[in-house]
Amino acid sequence: MKEISTQNLQSALLYVCELIIESEPMLTELDSTIGDGDHGFGMRDGFTELQQVLKTQSFASIYELTIASGITLVKTMGGASGVIFGTLFIGGHDALVSPEGQHLLSMDVDTIRRYFRLSAQSIARRGRTKPNDRTMLDALLYAVDAMDKADTSDVVELLRCGWEGACLGAEATKQMRPQIGRAKNFRDKALGYPDPGAVSTSIIFKGLYEGLSAFQTNQ
Repeated sequence: MKEISTQNLQSALLYVCELIIESEPMLTELDSTIGDGDHGFGMRDGFTELQQVLKTQSFASIYELTIASGITLVKTMGGASGVIFGTLFIGGHDALVSPEGQHLLSMDVDTIRRYFRLSAQSIARRGRTKPNDRTMLDALLYAVDAMDKADTSDVVELLRCGWEGACLGAEATKQMRPQIGRAKNFRDKALGYPDPGAVSTSIIFKGLYEGLSAFQTNQ
């Protein structure tokens, strides 16, 4: 698959919502061990609302789809997680506008790479975080790096690489001490456990890859 259409992405995001909602117990248990235990609930609530938006609305472009998705998460999840995961979708919006100022109707591999790279930069600014702070940014940066290194023009293969990278990033957070937020109170107690936000990020990439892969198979 050389490009993702707006409809393709909307279908894949619906699958992302399913995976996040199903993962709530695991995310809650993980965050209860090394945090305040609300991450899973927040992700479930945000993506449940997003699921309804995606089921009931249509979008003229990928730009409109991703902006609406991000705004939904910000409004529904609330707090820092809402802003950060909302920014995951909103922060790369400059990549979704053509040089002539038109909103893109599809994404190729170069657009996807730029989109997530800009999202990571936006999250770093808004969250005042950096690599190795043990946040979802670590998983995202691993995903971005893996996609940058992937020698492919196939968007499904690119997102598979992104998913694998995000999983490696989430795994790497097991060896990081929290530097920001309430999690920093746990410090050494967090060692050996992955950051819940990083795990959620890997699930999002898994959903994008598997959702688009299923669409490609059914073509």
